[in-house]
Amino acid sequence: MSGMNFGLLLPELVLVATGVLLVLVDLFTERKRTLVYVGLAGVIATLLALIPGFGASASIWADTIQVDSLAGFFKIVFLAVAALALLVSLEYVERQQIQAGEFYALLIFATVGMFLMASSLNLLVIYLGLELLAVASYSLVGLLKQDSRSAEASIKYLLVSSATSAVFLFGVSLVYGITGSLYLPRIAEVLAAAGATQPVLLAGMVFLLAGLAFKVAAFPFHMWAPDTYEGSPTPISAFLITGAEAAGFAALLRVFLVGLPGLAGQWTTVFAVLSVLTMTYGNVTAISQTKIKRLMAYSAIAQAGYVLVGLAVATGQATAAMLYYLLVYAFMTVGAFAVIILVGNTGAGEEISDFRGLSQRSPFFAWALVIYFLSLIGIPPTAGFFGKLNLFSAAIAADMTWLAVVMVINSVISAPYYFKVIRTMFLEEAADAEPVRAPASLTWATAITLVVTIVLGLVPDQVFHWVQVVAGSL
Repeated sequence: MSGMNFGLLLPELVLVATGVLLVLVDLFTERKRTLVYVGLAGVIATLLALIPGFGASASIWADTIQVDSLAGFFKIVFLAVAALALLVSLEYVERQQIQAGEFYALLIFATVGMFLMASSLNLLVIYLGLELLAVASYSLVGLLKQDSRSAEASIKYLLVSSATSAVFLFGVSLVYGITGSLYLPRIAEVLAAAGATQPVLLAGMVFLLAGLAFKVAAFPFHMWAPDTYEGSPTPISAFLITGAEAAGFAALLRVFLVGLPGLAGQWTTVFAVLSVLTMTYGNVTAISQTKIKRLMAYSAIAQAGYVLVGLAVATGQATAAMLYYLLVYAFMTVGAFAVIILVGNTGAGEEISDFRGLSQRSPFFAWALVIYFLSLIGIPPTAGFFGKLNLFSAAIAADMTWLAVVMVINSVISAPYYFKVIRTMFLEEAADAEPVRAPASLTWATAITLVVTIVLGLVPDQVFHWVQVVAGSL
């Protein structure tokens, strides 16, 4: 089924309209909080537009946009991340005197880029989504005008990202040169018919992998991540660590499972090596960090390493495990950043030592952070435990027990740096015993992410069954 069906394109159109509306509303209102409500209304409207077509399988616009369960799943994750980023930024934008109109509009347009990355079977459209996300992200990272680190982070991100975009595009040109198509299922057909693998095609595969590995901050393409996440406005750090990373994995699943299954013998090995290097580097480097956002950046690199296990195994079970982990990771990480923003509101918040005595000053947020961190380590009965367990089981089922063992060892290595923050909150006295006043928006964001992290840990089966159905659509 191909053609111009605008009903199936409605979520993207609603989201673009929301971005444009935010720019217009900004011109006519002094109350910048209105923009958050407009943004949240747009996100909810996009979700409602998504529901009728959910589970459908159709390609529209000359096979450039694919509407299927996988695209629907990722769009729900992106909308959840965007809504939570809007919530946690409500007071932050006012406090930091950031240009509100630009901030919220760019956030929405970055989400449109993520949508394109997740819902296309055409390499060029995936590239366009990548660029739309990247251009919006550079601008968002540099919005802290009074902080030189923000400008530095933005420039570093721009330079490294431009280079990797060129690498990805070069990979696209090599694959197109050999197969004569940009359409992933057609590329798979040509590969299957060819039988023998050509060296140029392998080179194309490596360039595509390198371009997308940058987006998920896999080692050794991670060098931009710690500086960028540390220099960004904190809600944007949360948005990029969760949303942009999930978009990168969506594109990786499309390109390698749909377009290049004929080269699976080569790329599964590469992903296995990348996975081990990424999780080990992220966890080992995080141990020595003293700044909370840098710690979260290295934690994000390690988490990307765990998710890459799914691509190394490359079975239906592994794909479902990846999707489940990306879903729970989005909620627990944005929740952790909500607590970081709360501590930042007290005038500090950059150093781990700024969390001293948070258990006395704001018990709810301190305990919430404990649950997020336990979930990130993978301790039952949190959602993160089941996320890791599913990846672990998929690796064992595919006779890659050694990779499962490396995952377990890395989970143990990760415990000390999370517990360092927990110890600081509970065992060290606060310099200022004054209770921390939490804005309602932060309390809501924390409550929502906390409930999801706990519920997905207590009743994981229903959600895992759903992601298995989604993974089956690939």
